[in-house]
Amino acid sequence: MMVENGVSNDKREEDRPKPCQVSFVHESRKGTGRAVHFNELGMLVLCRDPAPLQTRLRMSLHFPGLKNPIDVEGEVVWSNQYGPDDPTTPRGMGVKFTDLDPATARLLADFSARYKVYGTQYELFYS
Repeated sequence: MMVENGVSNDKREEDRPKPCQVSFVHESRKGTGRAVHFNELGMLVLCRDPAPLQTRLRMSLHFPGLKNPIDVEGEVVWSNQYGPDDPTTPRGMGVKFTDLDPATARLLADFSARYKVYGTQYELFYS
């Protein structure tokens, strides 16, 4: 951890926003995961049983402190079910949002700014 002028450059764990809980449905299968890497284009959903590539999903995004979930649709553009589960290739799926209305896109863009403390290294998985 780098300290400059007595202030840490790293956010403390308790200062980071809690992950968004994600519920998703594809065909007749349901799944759950969590996300801290997202923007108005898509998100990386960390989960044990990701959907296959090119699968269309309906998703409910449950953000901490938000009363109602945000419902979106998307397409799986990256999936890792069998490979290593490490920082380079996390277990889960990259989902690119489809047919997102402008108000929801603005809301997700605003929310994503709070989560930048987790980094943007995974944007390539869903952008």
